[in-house]
Amino acid sequence: MININQQGLLYSVLFLLCGCLNTPIAASEVNHPAKDTHTQRCKVPTDAFNQLPSNVLDGTNVIAINKFQPANISGTNFKTETGGASITINMRTLNGTHRIERNYSEPGTEKISTSFSQLCINDSYLYGENVRGIFTEKGILWLELKSEIEFIPSELWIYLERN
Repeated sequence: MININQQGLLYSVLFLLCGCLNTPIAASEVNHPAKDTHTQRCKVPTDAFNQLPSNVLDGTNVIAINKFQPANISGTNFKTETGGASITINMRTLNGTHRIERNYSEPGTEKISTSFSQLCINDSYLYGENVRGIFTEKGILWLELKSEIEFIPSELWIYLERN
């Protein structure tokens, strides 16, 4: 027979267990790193990172890509500013699918947003049909192969720091 104190403790444990078991489902609806247990392991094509630019735009400086070391993903929001323009990347994982919204804005102009879906994030690499990314310890190297914005170059990676 269970006394009232034991019964209260049992209900508390059950409540906590149910909450813990449901956390990954709830967490998949908000921004969180892509190391989610519910995401399916995807494959980045072996040639996806061949013949890409070797320089990175870091603020207003252009530096060699080998100055950055790939690292496991450690954020979902990234930002950089270059000559007054601002670029932000917001990553979401929902039901095992990765989506990114990239925003570009300049003072006095409206924000231009582009969404990228059907992305593969595998270890430190992000792959999409027209986008590549390499996660670093403090941010992401971002490359749009076909940007509709003339100020987002396809011949340079852009370094964005984690927010």
